[in-house]
Amino acid sequence: MHRTLYLTGALAMMVASAASAVDIVNTSFDKYAGGALSGQLAWLGVAGTWAVSGAMNAPQIAANVIGPGVDPGIDPVGGTGRMVRLCTERFNAGRTKAWLDLLNSGKWAAASAGGNGVLETKVMMYIPSGQLLTSTFGVMISKSSFETSGGFLVSAQTGAISLLNGGYAITNRTATGATVALNAWNEFTYRWKVATGEGRLFVNGVSVASHTTTLSGAIYASNLFSTTDTTPGTLNAFGYFDNLVIAAVPSLAPPCAGDFNGDGTRDASDLATLLGAWGGAGGDVNGDGTTDASDLSTLLSGWGACG
Repeated sequence: MHRTLYLTGALAMMVASAASAVDIVNTSFDKYAGGALSGQLAWLGVAGTWAVSGAMNAPQIAANVIGPGVDPGIDPVGGTGRMVRLCTERFNAGRTKAWLDLLNSGKWAAASAGGNGVLETKVMMYIPSGQLLTSTFGVMISKSSFETSGGFLVSAQTGAISLLNGGYAITNRTATGATVALNAWNEFTYRWKVATGEGRLFVNGVSVASHTTTLSGAIYASNLFSTTDTTPGTLNAFGYFDNLVIAAVPSLAPPCAGDFNGDGTRDASDLATLLGAWGGAGGDVNGDGTTDASDLSTLLSGWGACG
């Protein structure tokens, strides 16, 4: 059933005049075809398709778009649609990555114009426990096609979180002291200020770490990422990604429930986003996969600056 909500008077004027940060990618992968993520279209135009890198044990796919029930016990956020299953490489110290070209497409330049100088990557991630291959999953920020700036990784064995700086090898990782539960969906938000290399990581809406990377000044891509930290042999490990948002936002300020544009305030712009996504997943605040009255109540109760 479709519902229509009407805005009147001052509220409508507030929504119309509100400024917002700019989404570059906003997908739950539901509209993607099942199978390899590589080559699937994210936007029309230059470098608008997904690229994937990784040498896998046959018959694994580096980044595989799957639906509910494909892997027992692991379903997309909300229980419907699709998600991305990332597989580790078959080489020691190898890496698997899936990315969109933000540089040559001009997407970052356009989105960051007007003061949105912080790249935000927000994603839901699920890592199963009991995986035999020592490995990690997370997000890697690339300054160029061959330079790693920052990002974060989560251990598939312990759930421990580390930050990346200048590479993805173990020597480039700094432990944050924070962990997440395995066998569960967790939301990660990594914000990286392109000009200065300052980064902040939030997990399930809570700030857990900050750092300044040694490489800064440009952005090539934000990658869905995994590492292989021992010799795999025939072993594989898997991480699952859903509800990916890559955006240009104005600051490193902490995100909060209902702050859809990441400007540190829940206001008319966020309300417009929620109402525009009514019945779908785009304005979901409480994590149940649907934008409804519960999400509206949460937004309104927290109206104003994020605490």
